[in-house]
Amino acid sequence: MSAAKTVLAFLVGRPLIAIVIAAVVVGVLVLHSHRQRTPVTNRVQHVALTDAQQMQLGSQQYAKTLREDRASIVSKGPQYAEVQRVARRIEAVASRDKPNFVWRVTLIRKKEANAYCLPGGKIVVFTGILPVTENDAGLATVLGHEVAHATAEHVAERIEREHLTEVAAAIIAGGVAFTPGQYARVIALLGVGSGLPFSRSQESEADHIGLVYMARAGYDPRQAVAFWKRMQRASKGHEPPEFLSDHPSDAHRVERVEGWLPQAERQYRPHT
Repeated sequence: MSAAKTVLAFLVGRPLIAIVIAAVVVGVLVLHSHRQRTPVTNRVQHVALTDAQQMQLGSQQYAKTLREDRASIVSKGPQYAEVQRVARRIEAVASRDKPNFVWRVTLIRKKEANAYCLPGGKIVVFTGILPVTENDAGLATVLGHEVAHATAEHVAERIEREHLTEVAAAIIAGGVAFTPGQYARVIALLGVGSGLPFSRSQESEADHIGLVYMARAGYDPRQAVAFWKRMQRASKGHEPPEFLSDHPSDAHRVERVEGWLPQAERQYRPHT
């Protein structure tokens, strides 16, 4: 609300035609961007990057990571075998939604409890997450979530949103004669209040899609609840307030995951 008031204060007494033009131009750009639906949640989204472009972006970053962490790459042992085993099953499910993606997973020895999937299907797992996942189902929860970011094209979606924000800010600034400092503040303010909630909505969507993915891969989706509760205990006292974080708080995460369990359980078939 304060961000909106600040923007309005900028514009009081100034020509409103620039704002109208910005709204029209952004609307036209949205209409002409590629319109599609996300897997599982079936949400309408607009993206401009093709699968090939996303794969190129992801491959470049993946190659950079492998170069920088070459000495820490784990290529054998029980942890390596577990990551490869679980990733194969999650990738097989995700490939139904993104058959063009080339999936690959690398385990890196780092204390940080983290994992991520780059656009196009390149996955990186840090060994620090494995004590929290505890078992294959816990790891499937993590990998399902991270892979969902790729199949739902969240990075491409954010790039498109940021591009539209910049276009709107440029038009408004051009029509209202801002100073360079004011223009920078307009860009920032246009993102405040939309950037973080938008990112949290993506994180929540990845939880939803990932839960269904792990069930389709033959992992008991109820184990996702157990994992997020472990994460809640592990991060107790360390996570930022939800309103300042890109990720939902673990407590709210558990509530939402429990709400999606019936849908995931309908698609769960134990792996044989």
